[in-house]
Amino acid sequence: MKMCVGSRRYWLALLVLCLCIAAPVSARITATVDRTDIALGETLRLTLKADDGEQPDELDFSELEQNFRVLQRSSATNARITGGQQSVTRTYELEIAPLRDGVLAIPAFNYDGRRTTPIAIKVDKTPKVTPGVDQIATFTAEISDTSVYVQAQTILTITLQQSVNLDNRAVSELNIPNTYIEPLEQKSFQRTINGQVWLVNELRYALFPQQSGTLTIPPISFSGRELLPGRSLLGARLGKSINLQTQPITLQVKPVPDAFPGDIWLPARRLILDESWSDSPDRLNVGDSTTRTLEIIAEGLQGSQLPPITSLEEGVALKGLRFYPDKETIEHSEIPTGLEGYRLQSEALVVTEAGDWVLPERVIPWWNTATDQLEYARIPPVTVKVAGVVAPTATSTTELATAELNGGADLPELWLWQGLAAAGWLVALGIAGLWWRLGGRGVKSEGSPKPLTVSFDSRDLMGLRLACSQNDPVAARQALQNWGQRWLQCPQPPTLDTLAAQVDESLQAEIQKLDRAAFSAGSGDPWRGDALFQAVRSQSQRAPAKAHDELALYPSN
Repeated sequence: MKMCVGSRRYWLALLVLCLCIAAPVSARITATVDRTDIALGETLRLTLKADDGEQPDELDFSELEQNFRVLQRSSATNARITGGQQSVTRTYELEIAPLRDGVLAIPAFNYDGRRTTPIAIKVDKTPKVTPGVDQIATFTAEISDTSVYVQAQTILTITLQQSVNLDNRAVSELNIPNTYIEPLEQKSFQRTINGQVWLVNELRYALFPQQSGTLTIPPISFSGRELLPGRSLLGARLGKSINLQTQPITLQVKPVPDAFPGDIWLPARRLILDESWSDSPDRLNVGDSTTRTLEIIAEGLQGSQLPPITSLEEGVALKGLRFYPDKETIEHSEIPTGLEGYRLQSEALVVTEAGDWVLPERVIPWWNTATDQLEYARIPPVTVKVAGVVAPTATSTTELATAELNGGADLPELWLWQGLAAAGWLVALGIAGLWWRLGGRGVKSEGSPKPLTVSFDSRDLMGLRLACSQNDPVAARQALQNWGQRWLQCPQPPTLDTLAAQVDESLQAEIQKLDRAAFSAGSGDPWRGDALFQAVRSQSQRAPAKAHDELALYPSN
């Protein structure tokens, strides 16, 4: 049996929906470690996270135990509700110690077809910081780079090693002139030296010098008190006081190179510029919209250091294309090498004319601190191709308008309504033929109602919907007039006063609010467009109070 196109689309959409429900594509299981460079006798923390009901503690750790000894295990469960949907994340932590030196692998863990990424661990024979024979605690500081560019990242690590329990531990405040300081995650692990177990605590900071020249990191102080075994009548037994201090550190801060051409200085170890589209820009029709997302990711920079980026330069416009910027996302997160900055900008593109346009290439110059050379991040030019709108047929005009007003919810079943509309036209033709044969007896032309035939242009509805969702009163005012022209079937967009005289009281009230907001920006409560769009949707299903260019349906004689 032959299946119609509409039916095939309906069942295909249903099949895709079932597959999406059955396959949790966002589910994943991950493995991370707090350090990748350790020494023999030290420990590190392996963290496994699962977010779709997996139980990380049920994984097979036999391959891991070939290279590492598992010392401690702990687990935690975190549940949260987002948008009415509950998600559960399970965390499983293991404290492990290497069995030998060299490059050892934490293997990939498999759970129901999902696998973690293997991790390489470099294990040295001896620790980088070895305490003296008679020492019970050490306190040191070091930086990852002794020479950096201005506003570039360097990592300061303050390390406390203790072979005894300490009480009342305190570290002096970190105060470095002309430097932005961002605290990083504190790391704690064990280290075994000559049979003695040491507890190691690392305080880490990302430093961003703001002035070129010589920068001195002043000494940092530590104080504590030895905690002896056993207890006295007054409580814990305290031993001798411990007061330690780091050596000052000198850092050379280089100025911005003369060869750097950009307006915003970007010293990073890695920088990525990328884009994505919700719908392909080379297959659009007039009235369509698509969202372009531009993002910058930079290793070694904060999110606030990254420049804004848009499809068009400020003050540049392309006739037929309208860009509506969405809210920006600017943030940074911690990675093993320090900070990673992130900046995302989404833009809604609405096309109002048919034609071809080329969005210009987007280029960001940046300085690669790993190779010490200039590089460029690029997005090549993008071609936007827009075809004209196909005029709706007489049998589908009403259905298309209704589907658009309902947000497209009726489109999968449009074939059914088209069939019903065609049948309706056949019935209407039959009645008209019967009336003609009867000579129109008993029918009066005077006062006969004129049926409403509205041919909506999807561009007007889309423009109004977008302007209302953006809470933009100026754009909404123009879009409302475009809608009014279609609804009233008049040759020119009506004024808001003319339009208000043809609509019900609820839409009249929203038009008054819109008019006040459009000409009083910055004063009073911010305008919200949801109520206006809902009122227009309701009004679109009714005829105007007085139609324009009325034509008699029946002949007068």
